Amino acid sequence: MAGLRPARVEPGRPHMHRALAAWFNQRPWHAGVGCAICGLLAPQMPLPFLILAGAIPALIALTKDGRLGLILAGIVSVAAASVILPLPEPATWTLIGIVAIVFSAAVLATVWRRTGSPNLCFQVAVLVTALALVIVHLVLPDPSAVWVERLTELMQSMAEAGLKVQGDVKMLVQVWAQTMWGALAAMTLAAILGSLFLGRWWSTLLERPGEFGAEYRQLRLGRVLGLGVTLLFVLALSLDSPMIDSLAWVGLAGLSFQGLAAAHRGKAVGRLNQGWLAAIYVLLLMPLSTSITVLVLAIWGFTDNWLRPKGVGRGANG
Repeated sequence: MAGLRPARVEPGRPHMHRALAAWFNQRPWHAGVGCAICGLLAPQMPLPFLILAGAIPALIALTKDGRLGLILAGIVSVAAASVILPLPEPATWTLIGIVAIVFSAAVLATVWRRTGSPNLCFQVAVLVTALALVIVHLVLPDPSAVWVERLTELMQSMAEAGLKVQGDVKMLVQVWAQTMWGALAAMTLAAILGSLFLGRWWSTLLERPGEFGAEYRQLRLGRVLGLGVTLLFVLALSLDSPMIDSLAWVGLAGLSFQGLAAAHRGKAVGRLNQGWLAAIYVLLLMPLSTSITVLVLAIWGFTDNWLRPKGVGRGANG
C-alpha cells in the first residue's frame, strides 16, 4: 500500500496510469472523448498524443471488444481529418500515417487478445510495415522524387532563415530523399508498437499488474525474421538499392525494440541498474542522441535475438 501515500506520488507512476486506464475503460464514451481529443491534437503534437490516440483503441480492444477498438480508431481518424483537411495545403500523408497507426494498434491488440502472443504481434507489425514499404517502391515510379521537392523547400526555408548548409545542397537533398521512406516507415513502426505496448500495459494494470513487464522482456524477432533482417543488412551494405536501404531501417527499428526488451530483462535480473535504464529512455527522447541510441539498441537486439537461450527472462520482475 506504500504506493498510495501522498509523499510517494510522482509523475508517470503506475497508479496514475492505472487511474487513466480505468477511466477510459469504464464507459465507451470516456474512451471516445479521449480518442477525439487525442485525434485533434495528434497532427500538431505527435508526442504524446499520437501514441495516446493509438493506445486507447488498443486498450479497449484488449479489455472489451476488437470492433469497439476499431470504432475508436475511426473516431481518432475523423478528428485528425477535421484538423488536417481544411488546411490550404492538407498534409495528406500525415493523415494517412495517423490512420495507419491507430487502426494497426487496434488490430494488433485484437490479435494479442485472441492469441496471447506478444511476439506474434511484434513480428506481424514488422512484416506488414516492410510489406507496405515494398508496395510503395513498386507502385511509385521514383519513390525518392516524392521527397525531393519537399526537402528542397525545407532547405530554401532554412537558408532564408539564415541557416546555411555546407556542401552540395542538391546532393544532400538526393541522399536525404532516398532515406526518407525508410525513416518514415521506421517511425511509423515505432508509433504502432508504442501505442500497442502502452495499451497492453494499461490493460494489465487493470487486470494483472506486472504481467506486461514479463511479456515485454520476452520480445523477440525469432530465427526466421532475424535471418531475413540479417540478409537485409548484408544486401544494404553491398548493393545500391533504395528499397533495400529503406527496408533496413525497418529492421533496425524492430531490433531496437528487442534491444530495449533486453535492457529491461537485464534490469529485472540485476545486471543493469535502474539509472542506466532511465538514461536509455532519456537518450531516446533527446533528438541529438536518438540515432546513436537506436543503433546501440539495435545491435543489442541483434545479439540478443541470436544468442539469448530460449526461455531466459521468464518470471523476473521489473
